[in-house]
Amino acid sequence: MNHEIKYLLTLFFFFGLGSVIVQSLLVPYITIHVWRPDLVLIIVLLMAKRFGSLKGSTIGFILGILQDSLTAMPIGISALPKALAGYASGKARVLLLGGTMYMVFFMLIIFIHELIVYGFIQFKTEVSYPLLIVSRVFPNTIYSTLMLFIVNYFLNKYFNTE
Repeated sequence: MNHEIKYLLTLFFFFGLGSVIVQSLLVPYITIHVWRPDLVLIIVLLMAKRFGSLKGSTIGFILGILQDSLTAMPIGISALPKALAGYASGKARVLLLGGTMYMVFFMLIIFIHELIVYGFIQFKTEVSYPLLIVSRVFPNTIYSTLMLFIVNYFLNKYFNTE
């Protein structure tokens, strides 16, 4: 097993599984009204940025399944959007984005992730999709993006490719 795979597994167990635990135990305490950041998505984005699209989509799928198993959401509702987000974030390496453009690209990925998640949730509720977009998708995107800035500031040394 090479060094890169060992580092991937180490980050997965510390930050990936840690984010699932923090998401289920501590994020309800920082929820504003019904808006909450998705820390698992943030870790998926940062790990995919570091390790590429294939590993990012795999990590996103696994962490999405784990996140769903600890919440009241149907199993798999987060796995597909997180796998797609991990794949797109890993492809940003190919686009040679840097600095601020990474964060703008991540904000777009977070927005699309939230659109997909609430698209699935819309079928389980009687709330219209445009109302969900205004009341949940936009605020969650902003909140998750702010948390992304904070997490990236403190953990950038672990997820940096240089």
